[in-house]
Amino acid sequence: MRNSTHSMFLVLLTACILSLGSTPAVHASTGNNVLVGVYALDVGQIDLRTGSYTMDFYLSMRCATVDCNIGPFDFMNGAASSLELEENTTSEKVWRVQADLYENLDLHQYPFDSHALTIQIESQSLTKENLTYLPDPRYSGIDSTIVVVGWSISGWSQSVVDHYYQVYNQTYSRYIFSLNLSREPTSAIQLFIPVILLTFIALLAMFMYGDVSSVFENRILLTASLLVAAVLLQLGLDSSLPPLGYLTFADWILIATYLVLGAGLVSSITILHYHHQKNSGMIKKIHHHSVRLVPLLAIAVYLLVFLLLLWPL
Repeated sequence: MRNSTHSMFLVLLTACILSLGSTPAVHASTGNNVLVGVYALDVGQIDLRTGSYTMDFYLSMRCATVDCNIGPFDFMNGAASSLELEENTTSEKVWRVQADLYENLDLHQYPFDSHALTIQIESQSLTKENLTYLPDPRYSGIDSTIVVVGWSISGWSQSVVDHYYQVYNQTYSRYIFSLNLSREPTSAIQLFIPVILLTFIALLAMFMYGDVSSVFENRILLTASLLVAAVLLQLGLDSSLPPLGYLTFADWILIATYLVLGAGLVSSITILHYHHQKNSGMIKKIHHHSVRLVPLLAIAVYLLVFLLLLWPL
């Protein structure tokens, strides 16, 4: 009895060993995953009119899985003017790249605008099922010597998104490196100093008052000249921007300036009209109200522009 029990135990043990031996081996992941990193070295001139800029950077691609296929790639928001392969192994490639890139810049807050300059990379022929990019924080970043004149660097980021081409019913993995820039506050001086001077002189002109018509004629001439200067200022600011389908913050500030100057011009013309009619009562009444209401209008419209456009910032 004891021997039969022992034999049965040996049979069961042997069956277990054979079943374990027949279990398929677990292999490493066979997906085609590639780690992508960008190390930015320099940023060239940023052209707001075309949304173009140049970037000098190192681009690395490393296999995250066994026997991956890095494959050729394209820059989806520009083209490389120089592409030098500096490291080339079966599992890793590193390029020194100088690229001419472009971005659809949002200028609603100009001259307080911020932008993300991107490098967008996508495989030439491998869809997401055959190649997936992954951010590589180890080999990504920005050089400490980067200086972008007129802009401050507020950081960088990287991500991977799926880009679907509806016409071809295909999805590609797209790597995006973003360099975040904010315009230096001193850049707003070219807008605010002229606007402050124009408004201040226009308000001073409100106090020009006398018994002869030449006083009011000079007041009208001065205010009209300030209005022309404001228009020339806006033309100068817009010359550095592309044709836009919306108004920038600078445009709204100048529109507010037009309202203030226009109010002063209307009051001066009205006073001159009643002066020719020798209606001193209306002249005093209009002058009394205009020297009080026009400054209040200036405060109201400028405050409204700041609250509505810059409050989210």
